[in-house]
Amino acid sequence: MTQTPWLIQPTPRHSTRMRLFCLPCAGGGASFYRLWQSKLPDDIEVIPVCLPGREQRLGEPAIDHIDQMVPGLEKAILPSLDLPFAFFGYSMGGIIAHHLACHLAIQGHRTPAHLFIAALRGPDLPLSRPPVHALPSNELWQHIANYGGTPKEILESAEFCALLEPSLRADFKLVETTSSRNLQKLNCPVTVFGGTTDTSPRPGELAGWHQATNALVKIHTYHGGHFFIQDHQNTLLSIIASEMSGKIFNPKNANEKNHASTADENVLK
Repeated sequence: MTQTPWLIQPTPRHSTRMRLFCLPCAGGGASFYRLWQSKLPDDIEVIPVCLPGREQRLGEPAIDHIDQMVPGLEKAILPSLDLPFAFFGYSMGGIIAHHLACHLAIQGHRTPAHLFIAALRGPDLPLSRPPVHALPSNELWQHIANYGGTPKEILESAEFCALLEPSLRADFKLVETTSSRNLQKLNCPVTVFGGTTDTSPRPGELAGWHQATNALVKIHTYHGGHFFIQDHQNTLLSIIASEMSGKIFNPKNANEKNHASTADENVLK
């Protein structure tokens, strides 16, 4: 693979059979996926995507429009598409993953064998909350705090907030100005994950993903809000591994809470 700042590339392994490109939520980074490689089968190579304006790319301006984001990512991942691959996108990352998958198809490139989406409404639905990317700083951060998932140390630090706010505004602008209604249908399966108490998207808004592909769509919901994954990561990774490898798999080194037996899980066909 060609070195690029867009991708956190693991040490090459002969056992790799498929690649999983992981895209972050608004305000998130590649480090969100740092433990996934150790919890998935050895033949699945996890490649976190590092977007401009965060972590090791903090000095670069963040991208606030999908039409600027997709070409940069396309150029970065093309050398890595020599093997079958899948996309996982969390919230904003799901928007980017969906648009990138459709763009690859239009350009005649290899397309993902599977699309995994978390905490994102169906692409046929408009945003169900008011836009926040242009709010005054204190109101923007209150909105972020209401979502949960942001460490208290960041929310209470004026320096951290000032450092992160430009990329957060860019992320929310991308989410709030992107329309996905007229994208072409994919031909790969789509697996969607959501939280039962999430308000954006609400659980009922996940079903719109049936309109995004000609293939099978499965929808799984779990107790929790927008960051339900914090309590259900093992279950989610088990499903990803099963879909990618065609067999049931239990994540390795599981030491966080696993609510597989109590998760509210719905599969829609």
